[in-house]
Amino acid sequence: MTKRQIIILSVTLLVFVLIVFRLATGTGGDEQNNVKAGDSSKYVKVHTIKNDTVALYVNGFGRVSSAQNITLSSEVQGLLLPTGFDLKPGQSFSQGQLLFKVNDKEAQLALKARKSSFLNIVATILPDIKLDFPDNAAAWAVFLDKIDLAQPLPELPEFKSNKEKTFLAAKNVLAEYFNIKGDEERIKKYHVYAPFNGSVVDVTAEAGTIVNPGTPIATIIKTVALEVAIPVDPQSAGLLKLGNTAKIFSEDKKMDWNGKVTRIAQNINPNTQSIDVYLSIEHDVKHALYNGMYVEADIYAGEVLAADELPRRSFLNDGQVFTVVDSMLIKKKPVVIKKNKNSAVIQGLEDGMQVVIEPIPGAVDSMKVSPILK
Repeated sequence: MTKRQIIILSVTLLVFVLIVFRLATGTGGDEQNNVKAGDSSKYVKVHTIKNDTVALYVNGFGRVSSAQNITLSSEVQGLLLPTGFDLKPGQSFSQGQLLFKVNDKEAQLALKARKSSFLNIVATILPDIKLDFPDNAAAWAVFLDKIDLAQPLPELPEFKSNKEKTFLAAKNVLAEYFNIKGDEERIKKYHVYAPFNGSVVDVTAEAGTIVNPGTPIATIIKTVALEVAIPVDPQSAGLLKLGNTAKIFSEDKKMDWNGKVTRIAQNINPNTQSIDVYLSIEHDVKHALYNGMYVEADIYAGEVLAADELPRRSFLNDGQVFTVVDSMLIKKKPVVIKKNKNSAVIQGLEDGMQVVIEPIPGAVDSMKVSPILK
Protein backbone atom coordinates (compact mmCIF):
# COMPACT_ATOMS: atom_id res chain seq x y z
CA MET A 1 0.00 0.00 0.00
CA THR A 2 1.35 3.45 -0.98
CA LYS A 3 1.84 6.33 1.39
CA ARG A 4 -0.99 8.27 -0.32
CA GLN A 5 -3.44 5.41 0.24
CA ILE A 6 -2.50 5.18 3.91
CA ILE A 7 -3.18 8.92 4.44
CA ILE A 8 -6.60 8.73 2.73
CA LEU A 9 -7.59 5.70 4.77
CA SER A 10 -6.54 7.36 8.05
CA VAL A 11 -8.49 10.55 7.29
CA THR A 12 -11.57 8.54 6.36
CA LEU A 13 -11.35 6.52 9.59
CA LEU A 14 -10.96 9.70 11.68
CA VAL A 15 -14.03 11.32 10.10
CA PHE A 16 -16.03 8.16 10.75
CA VAL A 17 -15.00 8.09 14.43
CA LEU A 18 -15.96 11.78 14.89
CA ILE A 19 -19.41 11.19 13.39
CA VAL A 20 -20.06 8.20 15.65
CA PHE A 21 -18.92 10.13 18.76
CA ARG A 22 -21.17 13.11 17.90
CA LEU A 23 -24.20 10.89 17.47
CA ALA A 24 -23.48 8.99 20.69
CA THR A 25 -23.18 12.15 22.84
CA GLY A 26 -26.36 13.70 21.40
CA THR A 27 -24.67 16.96 20.57
CA GLY A 28 -25.54 16.95 16.93
CA GLY A 29 -28.16 19.20 15.42
CA ASP A 30 -29.05 22.75 16.27
CA GLU A 31 -32.73 21.85 16.07
CA GLN A 32 -32.43 19.34 18.94
CA ASN A 33 -30.55 21.89 21.10
CA ASN A 34 -33.22 24.51 20.44
CA VAL A 35 -35.99 22.14 21.60
CA LYS A 36 -34.20 21.47 24.87
CA ALA A 37 -33.51 25.13 25.48
CA GLY A 38 -37.19 25.96 25.09
CA ASP A 39 -38.38 23.28 27.63
CA SER A 40 -37.33 24.77 30.99
CA SER A 41 -40.25 23.60 33.26
CA LYS A 42 -40.21 20.50 35.48
CA TYR A 43 -42.77 17.76 35.21
CA VAL A 44 -44.50 17.02 38.54
CA LYS A 45 -47.14 14.50 39.59
CA VAL A 46 -50.30 16.08 40.98
CA HIS A 47 -53.52 14.99 42.64
CA THR A 48 -56.74 16.82 41.83
CA ILE A 49 -58.72 17.62 44.99
CA LYS A 50 -62.18 16.07 45.13
CA ASN A 51 -63.78 16.71 48.51
CA ASP A 52 -66.10 14.00 49.78
CA THR A 53 -66.95 12.02 52.92
CA VAL A 54 -63.84 10.20 54.09
CA ALA A 55 -63.85 7.33 56.62
CA LEU A 56 -61.22 7.63 59.34
CA TYR A 57 -59.24 4.62 60.59
CA VAL A 58 -56.66 4.34 63.34
CA ASN A 59 -53.98 1.76 62.60
CA GLY A 60 -51.80 0.00 65.15
CA PHE A 61 -50.10 -3.21 66.25
CA GLY A 62 -50.36 -5.25 69.42
CA ARG A 63 -50.22 -8.68 71.00
CA VAL A 64 -53.27 -10.79 71.74
CA SER A 65 -53.96 -11.64 75.38
CA SER A 66 -56.77 -13.35 77.24
CA ALA A 67 -59.50 -11.10 78.58
CA GLN A 68 -59.48 -13.31 81.69
CA ASN A 69 -56.11 -14.35 83.07
CA ILE A 70 -56.40 -15.86 86.56
CA THR A 71 -53.86 -17.20 89.02
CA LEU A 72 -55.50 -19.95 91.09
CA SER A 73 -54.34 -20.11 94.72
CA SER A 74 -55.20 -22.42 97.58
CA GLU A 75 -57.48 -20.93 100.25
CA VAL A 76 -56.89 -23.82 102.66
CA GLN A 77 -54.02 -25.85 104.05
CA GLY A 78 -53.34 -29.48 103.22
CA LEU A 79 -51.96 -32.04 100.78
CA LEU A 80 -52.57 -31.36 97.08
CA LEU A 81 -54.22 -34.48 95.62
CA PRO A 82 -54.49 -35.76 92.01
CA THR A 83 -57.93 -35.28 90.44
CA GLY A 84 -57.75 -37.17 87.15
CA PHE A 85 -57.19 -33.87 85.36
CA ASP A 86 -53.62 -33.45 84.16
CA LEU A 87 -52.78 -30.01 85.53
CA LYS A 88 -50.00 -29.16 83.06
CA PRO A 89 -49.22 -26.08 80.90
CA GLY A 90 -51.15 -26.17 77.64
CA GLN A 91 -53.87 -28.47 78.98
CA SER A 92 -57.42 -27.41 78.03
CA PHE A 93 -60.43 -27.68 80.33
CA SER A 94 -64.17 -27.06 80.36
CA GLN A 95 -66.21 -24.87 82.66
CA GLY A 96 -67.07 -26.70 85.88
CA GLN A 97 -64.27 -29.27 85.55
CA LEU A 98 -62.35 -30.11 88.75
CA LEU A 99 -58.86 -28.63 88.37
CA PHE A 100 -57.30 -29.50 91.72
CA LYS A 101 -58.27 -30.51 95.25
CA VAL A 102 -56.74 -30.44 98.72
CA ASN A 103 -57.13 -33.33 101.18
CA ASP A 104 -60.28 -32.51 103.18
CA LYS A 105 -60.82 -35.69 105.24
CA GLU A 106 -59.91 -34.02 108.53
CA ALA A 107 -62.11 -31.02 107.78
CA GLN A 108 -65.04 -33.28 106.83
CA LEU A 109 -64.78 -35.23 110.10
CA ALA A 110 -64.57 -32.02 112.13
CA LEU A 111 -67.67 -30.70 110.37
CA LYS A 112 -69.63 -33.89 111.07
CA ALA A 113 -68.64 -33.72 114.74
CA ARG A 114 -69.90 -30.14 114.93
CA LYS A 115 -73.17 -31.09 113.23
CA SER A 116 -73.61 -33.90 115.81
CA SER A 117 -73.25 -31.39 118.63
CA PHE A 118 -75.74 -29.08 116.95
CA LEU A 119 -78.17 -31.97 116.51
CA ASN A 120 -77.91 -32.63 120.24
CA ILE A 121 -78.62 -28.97 121.05
CA VAL A 122 -81.77 -28.90 118.91
CA ALA A 123 -83.02 -32.23 120.32
CA THR A 124 -82.48 -30.90 123.86
CA ILE A 125 -84.51 -27.70 123.38
CA LEU A 126 -87.31 -29.27 121.33
CA PRO A 127 -89.46 -30.09 124.45
CA ASP A 128 -89.16 -26.47 125.63
CA ILE A 129 -90.22 -25.25 122.18
CA LYS A 130 -93.33 -27.48 122.31
CA LEU A 131 -94.30 -25.96 125.67
CA ASP A 132 -93.42 -22.31 125.10
CA PHE A 133 -93.94 -22.00 121.33
CA PRO A 134 -96.48 -24.67 120.35
CA ASP A 135 -97.47 -22.87 117.12
CA ASN A 136 -93.93 -23.42 115.72
CA ALA A 137 -93.07 -26.75 117.33
CA ALA A 138 -93.97 -28.77 114.25
CA ALA A 139 -91.59 -26.74 112.07
CA TRP A 140 -88.70 -27.36 114.48
CA ALA A 141 -89.50 -31.07 114.59
CA VAL A 142 -89.31 -31.21 110.79
CA PHE A 143 -86.03 -29.24 110.90
CA LEU A 144 -84.56 -31.76 113.33
CA ASP A 145 -85.59 -34.68 111.11
CA LYS A 146 -83.94 -33.06 108.05
CA ILE A 147 -80.51 -32.72 109.66
CA ASP A 148 -78.14 -35.13 107.88
CA LEU A 149 -74.49 -35.30 108.88
CA ALA A 150 -73.46 -35.89 105.25
CA GLN A 151 -75.56 -33.03 103.83
CA PRO A 152 -75.65 -29.24 104.34
CA LEU A 153 -77.88 -28.03 107.15
CA PRO A 154 -81.46 -27.21 106.10
CA GLU A 155 -82.84 -23.68 106.41
CA LEU A 156 -83.87 -22.56 109.88
CA PRO A 157 -87.62 -22.40 110.56
CA GLU A 158 -89.08 -18.90 110.41
CA PHE A 159 -89.40 -17.27 113.81
CA LYS A 160 -92.98 -16.58 114.97
CA SER A 161 -91.99 -14.02 117.59
CA ASN A 162 -89.08 -12.07 119.03
CA LYS A 163 -89.41 -14.13 122.21
CA GLU A 164 -88.75 -17.30 120.24
CA LYS A 165 -85.71 -15.75 118.53
CA THR A 166 -84.33 -14.61 121.92
CA PHE A 167 -84.83 -18.07 123.37
CA LEU A 168 -82.91 -19.73 120.49
CA ALA A 169 -80.09 -17.20 120.75
CA ALA A 170 -79.80 -17.83 124.50
CA LYS A 171 -79.52 -21.57 123.87
CA ASN A 172 -76.66 -20.90 121.37
CA VAL A 173 -78.70 -22.44 118.52
CA LEU A 174 -78.29 -19.50 116.14
CA ALA A 175 -74.55 -19.02 116.70
CA GLU A 176 -73.79 -22.70 116.24
CA TYR A 177 -76.01 -22.93 113.17
CA PHE A 178 -74.22 -20.09 111.36
CA ASN A 179 -70.79 -21.36 112.43
CA ILE A 180 -71.60 -24.68 110.79
CA LYS A 181 -72.86 -22.92 107.64
CA GLY A 182 -69.52 -21.09 107.54
CA ASP A 183 -67.65 -24.40 107.83
CA GLU A 184 -69.76 -25.79 104.98
CA GLU A 185 -68.69 -22.91 102.76
CA ARG A 186 -65.08 -23.39 103.80
CA ILE A 187 -65.17 -27.09 102.94
CA LYS A 188 -66.03 -26.15 99.34
CA LYS A 189 -62.65 -24.45 99.01
CA TYR A 190 -60.87 -27.81 99.16
CA HIS A 191 -62.13 -28.46 95.61
CA VAL A 192 -61.42 -25.88 92.87
CA TYR A 193 -63.45 -26.03 89.65
CA ALA A 194 -62.86 -24.25 86.32
CA PRO A 195 -64.78 -20.95 86.17
CA PHE A 196 -64.82 -21.00 82.33
CA ASN A 197 -63.59 -22.87 79.25
CA GLY A 198 -59.88 -22.29 78.90
CA SER A 199 -56.38 -23.67 79.17
CA VAL A 200 -53.54 -23.83 81.66
CA VAL A 201 -50.68 -21.37 81.11
CA ASP A 202 -48.41 -22.16 84.05
CA VAL A 203 -48.30 -24.58 87.01
CA THR A 204 -46.42 -23.80 90.23
CA ALA A 205 -47.51 -26.69 92.50
CA GLU A 206 -47.81 -30.39 91.65
CA ALA A 207 -49.89 -33.14 93.29
CA GLY A 208 -48.24 -34.24 96.54
CA THR A 209 -47.24 -30.74 97.57
CA ILE A 210 -48.28 -29.35 100.95
CA VAL A 211 -50.02 -26.04 100.29
CA ASN A 212 -51.03 -23.19 102.58
CA PRO A 213 -53.61 -20.43 102.20
CA GLY A 214 -52.34 -18.11 99.47
CA THR A 215 -50.08 -20.68 97.79
CA PRO A 216 -50.33 -20.18 93.97
CA ILE A 217 -51.23 -23.39 92.16
CA ALA A 218 -51.68 -22.53 88.46
CA THR A 219 -52.38 -19.72 86.00
CA ILE A 220 -55.28 -20.19 83.58
CA ILE A 221 -56.73 -18.17 80.70
CA LYS A 222 -60.10 -18.01 79.00
CA THR A 223 -59.32 -19.04 75.42
CA VAL A 224 -62.59 -17.87 73.84
CA ALA A 225 -62.39 -14.33 75.29
CA LEU A 226 -59.37 -12.64 73.75
CA GLU A 227 -58.40 -8.98 73.46
CA VAL A 228 -55.56 -6.90 72.11
CA ALA A 229 -54.11 -3.62 73.40
CA ILE A 230 -53.25 -1.22 70.55
CA PRO A 231 -50.94 1.73 71.38
CA VAL A 232 -52.42 4.86 69.77
CA ASP A 233 -51.06 8.41 69.71
CA PRO A 234 -53.11 10.83 71.88
CA GLN A 235 -54.46 12.79 68.91
CA SER A 236 -55.83 9.65 67.23
CA ALA A 237 -57.13 8.25 70.52
CA GLY A 238 -59.34 11.33 70.83
CA LEU A 239 -61.20 10.22 67.69
CA LEU A 240 -62.14 6.82 69.11
CA LYS A 241 -65.22 5.88 71.12
CA LEU A 242 -66.32 2.78 73.00
CA GLY A 243 -68.09 0.37 70.67
CA ASN A 244 -66.22 1.40 67.51
CA THR A 245 -65.64 -1.57 65.22
CA ALA A 246 -62.22 -2.81 64.14
CA LYS A 247 -60.66 -5.19 61.64
CA ILE A 248 -57.80 -7.26 62.99
CA PHE A 249 -55.23 -8.94 60.73
CA SER A 250 -52.51 -11.52 61.16
CA GLU A 251 -48.96 -10.45 60.31
CA ASP A 252 -49.14 -12.07 56.87
CA LYS A 253 -52.66 -10.61 56.26
CA LYS A 254 -53.95 -14.12 55.44
CA MET A 255 -56.37 -14.18 58.39
CA ASP A 256 -58.62 -11.52 59.83
CA TRP A 257 -61.07 -11.13 62.70
CA ASN A 258 -63.70 -8.63 63.78
CA GLY A 259 -63.18 -6.59 66.92
CA LYS A 260 -64.69 -3.81 69.00
CA VAL A 261 -63.32 -1.07 71.26
CA THR A 262 -64.11 -2.07 74.85
CA ARG A 263 -61.77 0.16 76.87
CA ILE A 264 -59.68 3.29 76.28
CA ALA A 265 -56.96 4.06 78.80
CA GLN A 266 -57.08 7.47 80.46
CA ASN A 267 -53.33 7.72 80.88
CA ILE A 268 -50.19 7.76 78.73
CA ASN A 269 -48.18 4.55 78.68
CA PRO A 270 -44.72 5.70 79.84
CA ASN A 271 -42.98 3.02 77.74
CA THR A 272 -44.62 3.89 74.42
CA GLN A 273 -45.80 7.49 75.09
CA SER A 274 -49.16 6.45 73.67
CA ILE A 275 -52.66 5.59 74.89
CA ASP A 276 -53.64 1.91 75.01
CA VAL A 277 -56.92 1.10 73.25
CA TYR A 278 -58.32 -2.35 74.08
CA LEU A 279 -60.19 -4.34 71.45
CA SER A 280 -62.28 -7.40 72.18
CA ILE A 281 -61.97 -10.02 69.43
CA GLU A 282 -64.93 -12.00 68.16
CA HIS A 283 -64.38 -15.76 68.37
CA ASP A 284 -63.95 -17.34 64.93
CA VAL A 285 -63.85 -21.13 64.66
CA LYS A 286 -62.43 -20.93 61.12
CA HIS A 287 -59.38 -18.81 61.95
CA ALA A 288 -57.51 -19.79 65.10
CA LEU A 289 -56.26 -16.96 67.29
CA TYR A 290 -53.82 -17.56 70.12
CA ASN A 291 -52.73 -15.79 73.26
CA GLY A 292 -49.49 -13.87 72.53
CA MET A 293 -50.10 -13.61 68.77
CA TYR A 294 -48.87 -10.39 67.08
CA VAL A 295 -51.61 -8.66 65.04
CA GLU A 296 -52.41 -5.43 63.20
CA ALA A 297 -55.67 -3.53 63.64
CA ASP A 298 -57.60 -0.91 61.68
CA ILE A 299 -60.04 0.80 64.07
CA TYR A 300 -62.96 2.73 62.61
CA ALA A 301 -62.93 6.29 63.98
CA GLY A 302 -65.93 7.85 62.24
CA GLU A 303 -66.28 9.99 59.09
CA VAL A 304 -65.31 13.51 58.14
CA LEU A 305 -67.20 15.60 55.58
CA ALA A 306 -65.74 17.73 52.76
CA ALA A 307 -62.33 16.10 52.97
CA ASP A 308 -59.76 14.40 50.76
CA GLU A 309 -56.70 12.22 51.28
CA LEU A 310 -53.13 13.09 50.28
CA PRO A 311 -49.90 11.07 50.42
CA ARG A 312 -47.75 12.09 53.40
CA ARG A 313 -44.80 12.77 51.07
CA SER A 314 -46.85 15.68 49.64
CA PHE A 315 -46.25 17.78 52.77
CA LEU A 316 -43.35 20.15 53.29
CA ASN A 317 -41.58 20.49 56.64
CA ASP A 318 -43.82 23.41 57.63
CA GLY A 319 -47.02 21.41 56.97
CA GLN A 320 -47.81 23.19 53.69
CA VAL A 321 -48.22 21.64 50.23
CA PHE A 322 -47.44 22.88 46.74
CA THR A 323 -50.40 23.47 44.43
CA VAL A 324 -50.12 24.17 40.72
CA VAL A 325 -51.85 27.37 39.57
CA ASP A 326 -51.33 28.50 35.94
CA SER A 327 -48.29 26.18 35.68
CA MET A 328 -46.69 27.76 38.75
CA LEU A 329 -46.09 26.38 42.24
CA ILE A 330 -48.14 28.07 44.99
CA LYS A 331 -47.98 27.05 48.66
CA LYS A 332 -51.18 26.22 50.54
CA LYS A 333 -51.71 25.03 54.13
CA PRO A 334 -54.47 22.41 54.46
CA VAL A 335 -56.09 21.41 57.76
CA VAL A 336 -54.85 17.94 58.70
CA ILE A 337 -57.65 15.93 60.31
CA LYS A 338 -55.88 12.57 60.67
CA LYS A 339 -52.44 11.25 59.78
CA ASN A 340 -52.32 7.67 58.56
CA LYS A 341 -49.28 5.49 57.95
CA ASN A 342 -48.82 6.63 54.33
CA SER A 343 -51.43 9.35 53.88
CA ALA A 344 -53.23 12.19 55.63
CA VAL A 345 -56.92 13.18 55.62
CA ILE A 346 -57.18 16.92 54.99
CA GLN A 347 -59.71 19.75 54.67
CA GLY A 348 -59.46 23.33 53.48
CA LEU A 349 -58.51 22.84 49.81
CA GLU A 350 -61.06 23.58 47.11
CA ASP A 351 -62.33 21.07 44.59
CA GLY A 352 -60.25 21.01 41.41
CA MET A 353 -57.02 22.21 43.04
CA GLN A 354 -53.95 20.37 41.80
CA VAL A 355 -51.64 19.32 44.65
CA VAL A 356 -48.08 18.12 44.04
CA ILE A 357 -47.77 14.63 45.56
CA GLU A 358 -44.01 14.10 45.40
CA PRO A 359 -40.98 16.05 46.66
CA ILE A 360 -39.43 18.54 44.21
CA PRO A 361 -35.74 19.30 44.82
CA GLY A 362 -35.13 23.04 45.02
CA ALA A 363 -38.80 23.95 44.61
CA VAL A 364 -39.85 27.53 45.44
CA ASP A 365 -43.00 29.61 45.09
CA SER A 366 -43.83 30.67 41.51
CA MET A 367 -41.53 28.05 40.03
CA LYS A 368 -42.74 27.02 36.58
CA VAL A 369 -43.81 23.36 36.32
CA SER A 370 -45.80 21.07 34.05
CA PRO A 371 -48.37 18.98 35.98
CA ILE A 372 -48.87 15.27 35.31
CA LEU A 373 -52.11 13.86 36.67
CA LYS A 374 -51.64 10.90 38.97
